[in-house]
Amino acid sequence: MEDKNQISPEYHRLLHEQHERLKELGCINQTTYILKECKPVEETLQQIVLLLPAAWQYPKYTEARIIYRDKQFETPGFRETQWKMEQEFNTIDDEKGIVQVYYTQEFRTEYEGPFLKEERDLILNITNLITGYINSSKARDIILGRQVPGEDTEDSKDLSS
Repeated sequence: MEDKNQISPEYHRLLHEQHERLKELGCINQTTYILKECKPVEETLQQIVLLLPAAWQYPKYTEARIIYRDKQFETPGFRETQWKMEQEFNTIDDEKGIVQVYYTQEFRTEYEGPFLKEERDLILNITNLITGYINSSKARDIILGRQVPGEDTEDSKDLSS
């Protein structure tokens, strides 16, 4: 007869998976909150990059970087390793960016190297949120008649003279 007080390995597995999904959902929610603050793009990307490690399976061994407009936004102590997941994004005016997540040590093989399928889905969702935010920011600047940062055209120089 099985001891009813003993918790099955299946229960532990399901509890672990639920915990991982809650971390991922928390990252999406926090990212959305940051985007709603409508701060400058650079400040926003720096805040988002700091959220990423906590949402991955091994946060203690996770580094992240976002590259956009030749600027890099990184977690403190960032370093590249061979265990990388990345997702590129393109804005409406075809500026390119990339979100990268690195593990600092080797872990067992999962869906994509040491990364889970849900982590692939998460990085895709985060890049979609970032792209939408940057595109909205650019559109707002155009509607309000402000020059889009980084675009130094002759027309805008003439207007400011």
